[in-house]
Amino acid sequence: MSVVVSAYHDRTQAWQSRAGGGPLLRGRRYDGPPHTIHFVHGNGFCGGVYWPLLAGLLPDYGLFCHDIEGHGASEPPQHFSGTPAIMRRIEPVIADQGLAGKPLIGMGHSYGAALTLCAAAENPQRFGALVLLDPILLPPLHYAVTRLSAAVGGNPLSRGALRRRDRWESRDAVRARLQGRGIYRGWRDDAFECFVEYATRDDADGSRVLCCPKQEEAAIFNHPIYPWRAWPHIHCPVLVIMGADSYPFLRHSARLIRKRHPAAHLQAQAGGHCFMLEDPDRTAATVRDFLKSCGY
Repeated sequence: MSVVVSAYHDRTQAWQSRAGGGPLLRGRRYDGPPHTIHFVHGNGFCGGVYWPLLAGLLPDYGLFCHDIEGHGASEPPQHFSGTPAIMRRIEPVIADQGLAGKPLIGMGHSYGAALTLCAAAENPQRFGALVLLDPILLPPLHYAVTRLSAAVGGNPLSRGALRRRDRWESRDAVRARLQGRGIYRGWRDDAFECFVEYATRDDADGSRVLCCPKQEEAAIFNHPIYPWRAWPHIHCPVLVIMGADSYPFLRHSARLIRKRHPAAHLQAQAGGHCFMLEDPDRTAATVRDFLKSCGY
């Protein structure tokens, strides 16, 4: 394991919680600085995958990586709990872990960014600023089509998740199969190594398997968040960064964000949906500049 990859565990401490009901959640945290970033990952990933980005924000900021059910070291559910239940566990976990004393910086990627937005809308006193990285905020028509296709088993993202390979002979086999391909194309080497280390695990038979069961990943794709009712309840500064080469529907999402929340700061960064894993240093610098402009 490289020094960069191992630093995630070396510089952070483990936490776990059953607050809010459901599977035991586990993650990592870094305490001490006056302002703490609460981070929620994308579908199929976990907080550790983003360490090359998050490390660039330490030690100026504290860090709390909230790994949702079935991701990272968090226990998988017997059955998918549902997106509303996953989102509504954020607040009780924050309270259970002693983070409710002052406003947090809510930050997330993809599905995690959408969860963060809606958690902030339900608990507006909890967050003093939001950083949303390529958030999956489906325009209303896209949302309706996704839910309809899910109902008839035709959601291509969900079907792809169910078909994907989830077991390999070793870490080297994971690298040989995935590195530089699909969603991992363009990732910096240390970011991909963090994926191998923290989003896959050793199984009892010695093989390497995805931490997130593919049924859970597929269910999340079938149950996206409807985000547009949340925006009127957001009163803190918001930074939205979108990948210049990410999903085409996000251009429509950006227009809707400007209409629903004109105060939001929207920026584009070169790269795809995982631009922050392609160039984590640039993303960290953008986030730092935004937070400092907000007084954090």
